[in-house]
Amino acid sequence: MGVMDPRRALYRSRQFFQALGAGLTPLTPKERGLAWEHLPEAARHLFDAMPPADQRHSLNVLAALQDAGCDPPALLQAALLHDCAKREGGVRIWHRVALVLLKAFCPALPARWAGGSAPARTDWRYPMWAHLHHPERGAALAAAAGCDPQAVALIRRHQEPPALRAGDRSSLDGLLAALQAADDDN
Repeated sequence: MGVMDPRRALYRSRQFFQALGAGLTPLTPKERGLAWEHLPEAARHLFDAMPPADQRHSLNVLAALQDAGCDPPALLQAALLHDCAKREGGVRIWHRVALVLLKAFCPALPARWAGGSAPARTDWRYPMWAHLHHPERGAALAAAAGCDPQAVALIRRHQEPPALRAGDRSSLDGLLAALQAADDDN
């Protein structure tokens, strides 16, 4: 059984409390408009359907990318929709906490769930499975909603092991590194 790095534990604790606080306040029309200006009209419902905490997280990722000078439209679409499939899977905050702890202390179990087929939607493990598979499910939702193909690829890959953290920010791997860095920091 491994021990979680104290810095990672502190980061995850901060992330948990931010999510709890963010879930209490719905977005303002101005915040929603900021997201909508970067999304195709057919994809806006994906952002709107996300819980307030996920919407705020996505807006924070968007702002971090823009502050860093990373603003290709596909990257900004991916920032806003990279977690859109979590809601569809019924993923709640406690599922996320449970998976973080399981990955830290019993990594074989989430790995087994990730490799298996989807449990029944009524099975208690379904939200865990959905969380583990949200990148490819989110990519499919974004593609069906007319998002940029690069955005779809970024959403599909955003949970891969970290890509190079420097280099050509115009390549897909460079955009992925920027998305992953902003996602990790927010």
